Amino acid sequence: MRSSRALLLTGLSLSTIALPALSRAASAQTVATQTGATQASQARTAPARASLGLKGTELTRPERTRLGQTGPDKTGPDQTSPDQTSSDEYITAKGQSTGLKARPAIGGRLGLSLQHNPASISVIERKTILQRGYTHAEEAADSAPGVTSGGSPGSPAQLMMRGFTGNQILILRDGVYFGPTTMVNRPLNAFNLEAVEVLKGPSSVLYGQGAVGGTVDMRTRTPDLERMHADALVSYGRFNSWNAGFGGSVPLSRNLAIRSDFSRTSSDGYVKGASPHSNDWTTTVLWHPSPSFAARLGMDYLTDELSTYYGAPLVPGSAVTDATGGLLHSSKGLVVSRASLWRNYNVSNPQASSVNATPTLHLDWVLSPHITLHDKAYFLYAKRRWNNAETYSYIGSTGAVDASGASIVPGSIGRDRFYVYQNQHQLGDSIDARVDHHLFGLRNRFVIGGDAYYLRFIRNRGFPDADYADSVSLVNPQGGSVGPFAGEYPYRKSPTTMIDAGLFLEDTLSVTEKLRLVGGFRYDWLSLDRQNYNQNGQLNAATSFKGHYNPANFRIGPVYDLLPDLSLYGVYTTAEDPPGSNLFLANRGQFSRLSRSRQGEIGLKARAFSGHLVTTLALFDIRRTRVLVQTGQDSVSTAGSQKSRGMEAQTDWRIARHWSLSGNVAYTDSHYGTFFPDATTDASGNQVPNVPKVTANLWGIWSSALNLPVDLGAGMRYVSARKGDYANTLALKDYALVNVFAAWHIRKGFTLYGRIDNVGNKHFVQWADTSYPSEVLIGAPRSFSLSLQASL
Repeated sequence: MRSSRALLLTGLSLSTIALPALSRAASAQTVATQTGATQASQARTAPARASLGLKGTELTRPERTRLGQTGPDKTGPDQTSPDQTSSDEYITAKGQSTGLKARPAIGGRLGLSLQHNPASISVIERKTILQRGYTHAEEAADSAPGVTSGGSPGSPAQLMMRGFTGNQILILRDGVYFGPTTMVNRPLNAFNLEAVEVLKGPSSVLYGQGAVGGTVDMRTRTPDLERMHADALVSYGRFNSWNAGFGGSVPLSRNLAIRSDFSRTSSDGYVKGASPHSNDWTTTVLWHPSPSFAARLGMDYLTDELSTYYGAPLVPGSAVTDATGGLLHSSKGLVVSRASLWRNYNVSNPQASSVNATPTLHLDWVLSPHITLHDKAYFLYAKRRWNNAETYSYIGSTGAVDASGASIVPGSIGRDRFYVYQNQHQLGDSIDARVDHHLFGLRNRFVIGGDAYYLRFIRNRGFPDADYADSVSLVNPQGGSVGPFAGEYPYRKSPTTMIDAGLFLEDTLSVTEKLRLVGGFRYDWLSLDRQNYNQNGQLNAATSFKGHYNPANFRIGPVYDLLPDLSLYGVYTTAEDPPGSNLFLANRGQFSRLSRSRQGEIGLKARAFSGHLVTTLALFDIRRTRVLVQTGQDSVSTAGSQKSRGMEAQTDWRIARHWSLSGNVAYTDSHYGTFFPDATTDASGNQVPNVPKVTANLWGIWSSALNLPVDLGAGMRYVSARKGDYANTLALKDYALVNVFAAWHIRKGFTLYGRIDNVGNKHFVQWADTSYPSEVLIGAPRSFSLSLQASL
């Protein structure tokens, strides 16, 4: 805990440094910071090029005039945006702005700046992603305050925010929702991304989903109409880990440009046989035929094979003599044997693969100096397949038998078989209009729109009749065949159809020059048709059902400028959970109403020293009721309620020309209210699994070290102790990881990166999935990588 207290003091002390300098910070320079500098194309409220999906150099004054632009927002020649004061800066060349002046797309359709958005938002831009060596998007999201990741191949790339995990974290791609997180989310290659944006708290009003913990938007790169350029990356690291990517943007004419990026990641895995790999191809065509219209057609094609490492089995401490220390504590006396630490207990030919194709179309019109219109249409086709031994149970006594009827030797590991095939089609469209006007003499921005989608989700699955399909040795597991076993065939089939239509409103009213009132409302018409078929192909009417739901949610909050670069905000938000992945498993009578949540949040956002220091602070309180949990392979139930409260702080400080420091710290207290996750467990009042009370990150960078073309950096991550099960009988110990990295700028556009992760080779438990209570996921040991990055 000593390291956590040190980091906490560091984050708070950096925040207090800003206060004496705030009065001197009204006039700012355009200095890009790690929390906020993003491409202007990510915010439809930047200059006209950004609002039409363009990027590159700043619009000329004549172009702005034709589009009714005089500043960063879509306002008339004589009108100031509700989010703009005389001290606001314009977007400059290359689309970068100061940290709190940036307007990330994840913040909503109003296009509010980070400073004047009543929400906690983090942006991890491409420069930071490359510098820190992040391979996948969730690694970048992990660097935001209070975020941790884990999961398993069955629920890949799970994130935890504000005490909530799984489907309570919404994952978007360029602002588009493609289904429930734990069912459809896949690790996205970071090379193809411009930025990863993180919004904390409920997002029902903004995105129509009840994700309570937060939202992550993975923003892909867009074409440049101004010039041709290319990027390439090749990397090699421990465990035979390869990462390669190449792409570029080409202007085909004055009004037409294309960008395409391809990347591949592959590894033998830090556990032998896990062997993840992925191929990601993204292409975008941008057409800008007139100053008032632009169209952007994109395509994302991803194929992957996830890591098939499901964890190390928990065994009684009395049964082994080589218990690994420093990992966990169990009131039941369970431990992890050192012999099993880096063993793979899966079958010899495991599978966790997918194919995903997602075309999207964005259309933007500037109808008048005060009215803009945006439409996005999208389609998703995906196939996903899992076929593994996923559960590893220690057999401590005689009497257990496998699927063939053979007795399992005590001291062995009994394994299941789990086959799931998903086929998903989703078609959707969203349209909104934004109007700048005066309301009773006050500046006002109003957004009205609607969206709808059709989702067809077919889930086939097969499970052996026996409790254990087979068994393997604890110390020397042999893969074995995936099957088949009695009971798996023919597969059980469950097609689900979900249709949603929503109406949304957003508004920001400038009550005074210092006070803004931000609000929003959304109403949905949601229909669910859930069907289950028996193995003989007949419809199981007893478990199938249809449901109709009408969630209505709002958010409201003021933002007050205490000083030009110091703002205080508060916000109250509600959310209702639409049918997510748990309801794709639900049967008739297992739930009656949607989960409901509310959040109160207050915070401060500040900038000082001419923009060289940016700091934010947020305090939150969340309560969620009628929580739905999975109780079996094909069943769910309403378990109870959960409450979470805490604090998050982030500081980015450019200390001097060659020195920068960035850090964040978060405290989260998350407990259940009345909560019964299954018939035998009373978790009321218990701590929520996988939620650390304290998380902290700290990075320091010395650029142009000793006036050489070399950058040196180091980072530290601390995660405090967590509970590993609903009953709180399993405690995962805290851990701290140190990473170091260096960059050699060989010549203009060419940089060689070196990186060592987990320098101290710390052994730690990264995650304990409540769906796999017999095992825990061990985190990655020390690793290294070398990469060459080129940008021309």
